[in-house]
Amino acid sequence: MKDSSTGSLLDTRKAPSMQRVDNFIAFFREANELLQKETDVSPANQLVSDVFNHLLLQLRSYFSPIEIQAILNNEYIQKNQQKLRDKLSEIEFLVELRDSHEICKLEGSVLDIVKSLPNWNSYFSLVSQELQYVLQDCNTEKSPIIFVGSGPMPISAIILHLLSDAEVICLEMNAVAYDASCYLLEHLGLGDKVTVVLKDGSEFDYSSYSRIFVASLVRNKQAVLETISRTSANPLVAVRTAEGMRRIMYEAIDESKLNKEGWRILKRTCPEEKLVVNSTLLLERVTNSSVPN
Repeated sequence: MKDSSTGSLLDTRKAPSMQRVDNFIAFFREANELLQKETDVSPANQLVSDVFNHLLLQLRSYFSPIEIQAILNNEYIQKNQQKLRDKLSEIEFLVELRDSHEICKLEGSVLDIVKSLPNWNSYFSLVSQELQYVLQDCNTEKSPIIFVGSGPMPISAIILHLLSDAEVICLEMNAVAYDASCYLLEHLGLGDKVTVVLKDGSEFDYSSYSRIFVASLVRNKQAVLETISRTSANPLVAVRTAEGMRRIMYEAIDESKLNKEGWRILKRTCPEEKLVVNSTLLLERVTNSSVPN
């Protein structure tokens, strides 16, 4: 990827609407074709890191509703969006794995160590919003929290524990991520406060739990929600989704299916420009008594 092509997109907020659309589509095409050719997408590949970080910067920027619709409806983007999303998920996983290993080399308090992460502010802002809503709508403040899809760097789960003082149980189906996160939590002295279970979230029994978080990179969110609905008597679920341009990077929940599957949206967090990419839906089960006649 040429420096001139990525650099030209850094300041596009004042550009004409269709020029911004054309610029982003050109960048998306260039980024996708480059990343699909790369066999090494680890943080050691500086070119991949630069493209990933630049895309993240773009997705955190403001786009008007008309621009978003034009971009997401583009034929090339629709055809290649999932393929690029899969590659971006792999890149993000490897970045988290690297960070997990690096943190295990640090000494100090838990808070000082995790605050050294470059994405600390983004995660802290998102988790703080989520937890505020969950605590407002849940009477069991000290009951354990389930976090589905914690990855090799369970920073969200750590923040949940630090802010609520609740036990957090992470569900992780990737064995590499499981090993890395277990080692990290032991190093931080959190092994008995934030635990990890090697389990697919769609196969877990949630009957003993009512507060459940679902990470943005969980691919089978609908299956996870179905299992939660079937096994938990009164669940309150914070499931991360994506809005607008953020759908380029993360899969969005199909909200039209939620009501059909017996869920009601209580609240939602909104992404913050230049800080938080994800948004979160706070869901509860619809009971027969709450359904209007």
